[in-house]
Amino acid sequence: MQTSCTAGLAMANPDVFASTAPVMAASLCPSFLFEACVDSLFSALQAQQGGAGRLELCSNLLEGGMTPSYGLIKAVKEQVQIPVHVLIRPRAGDFCYTDLEIKVMQEDIEAVGRLGVEGVVLGILNIEGHIHTQRVHMVFLLIFTGFLLMKEMAVRCERLGLSLTFHRAFDCTADAIQALETLIDLQIPRVLTSGQHETVIEGIQVLQELVELAKGRISILPGGGITESNAAKVVSILGVGELHGTARSLVKSGMSFTNTRIADSMGMSSNRMATDAVKVRKIINACMQALSGQSHIHLHNYDNILNS
Repeated sequence: MQTSCTAGLAMANPDVFASTAPVMAASLCPSFLFEACVDSLFSALQAQQGGAGRLELCSNLLEGGMTPSYGLIKAVKEQVQIPVHVLIRPRAGDFCYTDLEIKVMQEDIEAVGRLGVEGVVLGILNIEGHIHTQRVHMVFLLIFTGFLLMKEMAVRCERLGLSLTFHRAFDCTADAIQALETLIDLQIPRVLTSGQHETVIEGIQVLQELVELAKGRISILPGGGITESNAAKVVSILGVGELHGTARSLVKSGMSFTNTRIADSMGMSSNRMATDAVKVRKIINACMQALSGQSHIHLHNYDNILNS
């Protein structure tokens, strides 16, 4: 018998559901949401088919993600039923932006708000790697601090009815604890972080500390290197109800001819990476099972879990 949380998946993707229904039934529907980071309509549809509860929509994941096109946002909103949060990032590189780049971000927030998306994902730092700084001479130099810019962005998002996630610019801050308290002061609902390391697994101790410090004042969204093989261990250690990842696999090119003399320089190699519905479902099933079978695991147990 299908539960309310499995019936929708069965309708969306019978093949994926058929192979995972026993695990889902055993989970008794614990509260868990997987946010899929996607950069194409194909990936968005795969994420939804696999059971993702939310999308972070961007472009150019090869450079960490940038703001997607109007056309892509519109198409995704027309084709998916789950919430869509759009990345607001005007360029690759660091997160210390010029006044002109901030203007671009403001215009993008206005545009995506009109398209009816549910949220935006952004991050702004100052030159010292802080969201908030006491360096008052920056005001004299007519340079906004990251705190002031984020406050303006938060107000703009609230006016448009957009949920706001502070992205992994957080992992580039000079002081994670100070940065977390600043985001809480700004009433930012969610922060995406790998614990200031390359991956969540490497940053697990920092993440544990952040979760404990957050105390429900802000949602910690672990993301960075999440796979179907480690996702359950992460939620078991941290006790979180959300994870972020790409869940990607190689997709072969559909072209019968490729000019190999220029393929690499033009990004036209035979393979590309895209979200995989089966991987999404495996991550969700593993996490739901882990959350239903055990409560929060304290930090001193994390080595045993990661190595199991």
